[in-house]
Amino acid sequence: MAVGVVLVVIGTIFLLEALGVLDVGINELWPVILIAIGLVIVYERMRRYYRRR
Repeated sequence: MAVGVVLVVIGTIFLLEALGVLDVGINELWPVILIAIGLVIVYERMRRYYRRR
């Protein structure tokens, strides 16, 4: 589920940029994308850990 949310957020950012609402390029967004991927990995591992307990 978390991966889906991240993909929707990234898609929304690209859509808003294409429509001219945001004036941000991928050059400014790549650190945010890396952070989001890291958060998804941490969330999934924590969820698996607490599910086993």
